Amino acid sequence: MTYLHIRGTLTENMVYRPRPGRETNMPGRRSEGDSNYQLVLLDSQARVLVSVAPQVNRRGCGCPNDPLRYSVRGVIALHPDAAAYEFRRGEIRLYGAAIPSAPPSLGAPRCHTNSTGLTLRWDHCRPAERAHDTTPDPAPSNGITYSVVVVMESGRRITLARDMTESAHTLDLSVMPVPGKGTVFLVASDGVRSSEVEAERIDVPSRPPTLHILAPTDGTRVAFGETVSVLGCVLDMSGQPIAAENVSWFLDGERIASSTLITVLDGLAPGTHRLTLSLDGGRTDRVEQSLSLEVEEPDADYRAWAALMTDTRHPGLSSTPGE
Repeated sequence: MTYLHIRGTLTENMVYRPRPGRETNMPGRRSEGDSNYQLVLLDSQARVLVSVAPQVNRRGCGCPNDPLRYSVRGVIALHPDAAAYEFRRGEIRLYGAAIPSAPPSLGAPRCHTNSTGLTLRWDHCRPAERAHDTTPDPAPSNGITYSVVVVMESGRRITLARDMTESAHTLDLSVMPVPGKGTVFLVASDGVRSSEVEAERIDVPSRPPTLHILAPTDGTRVAFGETVSVLGCVLDMSGQPIAAENVSWFLDGERIASSTLITVLDGLAPGTHRLTLSLDGGRTDRVEQSLSLEVEEPDADYRAWAALMTDTRHPGLSSTPGE
């Protein structure tokens, strides 16, 4: 048994735009769908063979003046007699597309390794015939799109490139979000059905976390006497935040805070200062991120006030308490 993974975008005026689907022998995570909508498989006589409720979820917050958009995702078991599928809201047909008689025929890509990853090259394939096209609305393209995915030994599936029309792609393994061994696959989709072939085995080395000082920015000029709020973050190679247990802040080489990503700088002397966020990785090397900030000289009013407060010989001041 194989499953069609169908996806697209629905706007609030019920206009549906499909995205290239894929075909697998696993249904994936089964989630409860929206019963107001249906994905149905039809035979050549337009009789319903299978019907499921897809997920229809609003996409993000957006601007109040922007039209509402919804992400549509559904998985439906492919019936051997299926000739088309439709996306419906109640009795209203929002979209329909013919189902090709077979998935695209895809040959194994040619792989070339380089210093940072590998390059895949492949021959374009043609889609199978669609025996029953029921699509008067925006017809699906007869072209093939390609995606590159990696399946890690942990089971995680990562899409590295999506819906390409060219016949080559270079993978930069230095930006892979997870370490370990995995297998690269090339996937060809005709818009409904897909096929995939194994391309190459890879081994992604672990990378140290990255540190970021979010505030202040490098080169910030600070007025004399101003308190500066400091904010940082630490991300692992997958981009996920790391706890601040081993984090320290340094100002001009002196530790000013530990185990926190938030602190303040107060009473800064005029001149250039070096702010550093440091992570002690234990067995790994120390990771640091630094920036400079400039504290301006005090103005004339402050200098006059400071001179007044420190000059005990001024007629208006007395060095004797109580006088």
